[in-house]
Amino acid sequence: MNWTWMGVTLAAHLVSLTILAGGAVGAIVMHMALSAAVRRSAAEASALAGTMLRFALTAQIGAVLMLLTGVGLLAERQWADWGRPWLMVKLALFVLLVLAGPIIARPAGASLREALAAAGSNVAGVAGALRRLTLFHAVQKAGLIAIIVLAVLRPGA
Repeated sequence: MNWTWMGVTLAAHLVSLTILAGGAVGAIVMHMALSAAVRRSAAEASALAGTMLRFALTAQIGAVLMLLTGVGLLAERQWADWGRPWLMVKLALFVLLVLAGPIIARPAGASLREALAAAGSNVAGVAGALRRLTLFHAVQKAGLIAIIVLAVLRPGA
């Protein structure tokens, strides 16, 4: 095993995790700010929604980089961990979290933008979209924590 290449790949994987986590945390902070701003001004809430979407894009970029660097780590270790239960659960969680974006967050974000564009006249639409996004963010954060715990503890390894 080439420890230099392994170190570079592991560092890149950790940087990818940092990008993913930064985007995810930024999105939840913007979500909380947006939830408060909705009561004050639809224009302010719309601006915050745009910023929240940029953080979400950052998290998606981090996820793609994590997948690529994760494959690099597996290859560097000659696929020794492939098939281990902890890795299979980690990958299943990763896939579910990635799929939750287009299935839950993207439609909720579109509903939120439409409701905000109605200049606050669609209060029920805004509230419903915010509830779906709150659930999405909670599930994403719990899943991300579970993935990190699995990677660190590697139960059954």
